[in-house]
Amino acid sequence: MMADILSVMAPAAAPAVKKAVKRRAAKKAVKKAIVKKAIKRRVVKKAVKKAIKRRIVKKAVKKAVKRRVAKKAVKKAATKRAVKKAVKRRVVKKAAKKAATKRATKKAATKRATKKATKKAKK
Repeated sequence: MMADILSVMAPAAAPAVKKAVKRRAAKKAVKKAIVKKAIKRRVVKKAVKKAIKRRIVKKAVKKAVKRRVAKKAVKKAATKRAVKKAVKRRVVKKAAKKAATKRATKKAATKRATKKATKKAKK
């Protein structure tokens, strides 16, 4: 393209044309560099954003796991307490049953003795 322009133009204008073309090329190169830098900056920005997001997610996951562990611990403690209570209730029930049986046996024995005594007294 450059040769075509130069062949048509006057020989005196050739250096000016050459300079203009060079200047245009330099301008283009500068623009390219600026664009490249901007793209790089954008990529870095995106990467930083991603890293921050990842960190937030990591923290959230950690918190969730902690919460879950705490929940499990609470549940375990509650279960333990419930089991203890149930055992105590069972023991109390057993004792009450035993006492009732003892009382009933005593009552029956007293009744039997009274019956016997009244029978003897009647004779």
